[in-house]
Amino acid sequence: MELSKTRRAAEWLKQFEVDDQAAAMTLLDSVRFLQGGEVITGIRRSIEELLADRQERFPVALVPIISSEDMIREDDIDDDAELTTFCGFNPAQPIANNPGSEALMAQLIREVRKASPSTSIFSAPLTLEEMRTSKVHTLLCVTDYIGSGQQVLDYVETWCRNRTIRSWRSFKWLQIGVIAYAATSAGKSAVETSPHIDFLKVTEIAPGIREIENSYLGAKVKEVCRIYAKHGKVWPALGYRGSAGLFASSFSVPNNLPAILIKRSKRWEPFFDGRSVSTSLSDEIGSHVPGVNISQQLLDAGQVRLAARHRDGHIDRPWQMHMIMLGLLPRAEEQLALALGLHLPAVRAILVSLERLQLIDTKGRLTSAGYEALASHRRKPRRAPALLTPDPSPYYPRYKR
Repeated sequence: MELSKTRRAAEWLKQFEVDDQAAAMTLLDSVRFLQGGEVITGIRRSIEELLADRQERFPVALVPIISSEDMIREDDIDDDAELTTFCGFNPAQPIANNPGSEALMAQLIREVRKASPSTSIFSAPLTLEEMRTSKVHTLLCVTDYIGSGQQVLDYVETWCRNRTIRSWRSFKWLQIGVIAYAATSAGKSAVETSPHIDFLKVTEIAPGIREIENSYLGAKVKEVCRIYAKHGKVWPALGYRGSAGLFASSFSVPNNLPAILIKRSKRWEPFFDGRSVSTSLSDEIGSHVPGVNISQQLLDAGQVRLAARHRDGHIDRPWQMHMIMLGLLPRAEEQLALALGLHLPAVRAILVSLERLQLIDTKGRLTSAGYEALASHRRKPRRAPALLTPDPSPYYPRYKR
């Protein structure tokens, strides 16, 4: 269900002027909302696929990503000092009394560890000495969502401040990877460009306000977020580091959503009160995917005739998504996923299929065959008129054999 059609939305929208309610509804309906079980299943699938592909890098140490605010400092560590894993911060620390999604990630890691061979998953207490003895080759950091990417970077940097870890990495003995179910385009880019992170595996690209800015009411949505954050005295207006993410699940509401969705004050009631989702609201929403206007995406890419064929339903159904993706190239995978409302694995599967059909080359550029296929689907279907005129009179043969 669209978030704007829930009972909670009816109360939340009353805080807006009539002229601003359409933009507020657009903001709600642009939020990607999942059930927690779908997120957990997706992360576990990613971990299992990675374990199957990286057997030469066994054993793997799995750790949940913890925010710097939740890291418990050793007694002799100054509050202003940068934390270093195994020195000022113990990665095997107990989860905080008021945990976020890291508690669920820790539980998931325990389940994966129990179901995996001891040779693949590092199961000893997480200490530097045990990692050395077990010759851990991969450190895999797990989280549900990457917004700005700062929390991931801060956590990984605590490991890389440790001189031993740095030494292992310099000799290529240890690789550090990150697994997340969803990430914004900006957050994914920030993590991928970090010199401390060797690989990143993400299932879904989460939308943000920047992805809807050019749409109808998009600019108005951003303006409404800022104006009502100021009226309600809730900050930051566009969420943590201004990243303005639009992703939430039944067990996790990130802090990078616009403030009017998650912050409470004497003047303001948020949609996700206390950054949590009640069971009644979760059941009412179910799983919501923001709608995508593929015809508009094609128009924005300059594919006017292909947009018309898609709008009229004249693209061959088995090849529809392939032709649409050809028309949107050379966009990046993340842009294609958002434009088409697909998961990253689905986008990659279609790109692989296009390459095998020799419609694109290894760099994702259209080949001559790709241009021909695209041109054939741009043409308007020919409708030849019937040459015979209808005659209602009965037919009688004139001759007999």
